[in-house]
Amino acid sequence: MAKAQPVWASVLKKTGSKANPQDLAHALSRGILKNDGQDAVEALVQTFEKVVAEWGQLPATSRPSASVLVRAFRCTAAQWGSSEPDLLERLLAVVLEHSAGDRSSRHTEGRNTRERILAAAQEVFSQKGFHQATMDEIAERADVGKGTLYRHFPSKENLFHQLVQIRLNELEAQAECVLDSEDDVLSMIEKYLSIYFDFFDRNQGLYRVMVHEHPDLDERLQDLYVEKIMRRIPHLKRKIREARLQNVLKDVNFQTVFHGAMGFIHGVIQRWLAQDCTYSLVKELPTVKEVLFYGFVKKPKTPEEDMSWTSTK
Repeated sequence: MAKAQPVWASVLKKTGSKANPQDLAHALSRGILKNDGQDAVEALVQTFEKVVAEWGQLPATSRPSASVLVRAFRCTAAQWGSSEPDLLERLLAVVLEHSAGDRSSRHTEGRNTRERILAAAQEVFSQKGFHQATMDEIAERADVGKGTLYRHFPSKENLFHQLVQIRLNELEAQAECVLDSEDDVLSMIEKYLSIYFDFFDRNQGLYRVMVHEHPDLDERLQDLYVEKIMRRIPHLKRKIREARLQNVLKDVNFQTVFHGAMGFIHGVIQRWLAQDCTYSLVKELPTVKEVLFYGFVKKPKTPEEDMSWTSTK
């Protein structure tokens, strides 16, 4: 009949805070189970992990000290005829792994808390605007304490600006993937417009706050896009030259077309905003692409229409 594994907390409490290593080693050796094919060091290490887990939950006044616990395991290893260097090496590896795991867990928990706060802040700012939103409500919505909220974001202004910057960084990362791709220029423009319009659709509440309460951030958003495209002029010019050689694009001034197109696009977004975002901005994409690519004047279908159309130019 197999020996039952003891509850290590009761063993530790029984030996108490004044235990000596030999007494604790004796108690440990009675409770260690070694499976068939398992060496003594492995059995000791597994026991060590379990003992330490329960030791950490006990009050300092009712448990052996850490140094006594380590010396007790060294004594136990000697009783079992195990190599002390092997045991210490394995125990150190366990400690390092647990330490790294704890740091990773804390980092993940911290990141998750931060993301919850940002999501809650976006909801509150979108619904109430920047000036009416409160840190109390954001903390409640994120299900965190005010102290936790202020550890991540020292003020409402800091939280709002970081939220906007994070969303802009997400947009920028998506746009860069498109601008750096090997797509033809028309496919690049289509994907770029889709990303841009989808961003405003998903963040319409936040964008309204930017426009009405922080117009400097709205201007920064527009400047950001112009800057990003301008930095990629050599890549874009190569794409445009290829499209011209293929007779896809007209030979017109790129800068004039670009700034005119951006003005048109932002005019469409401002109209959507003026109507309180009551429809999906993405639904405007077919019209926007049609006008940007082909204009809004119908092409002549007959020679007579061609003459009439030419006379109006």
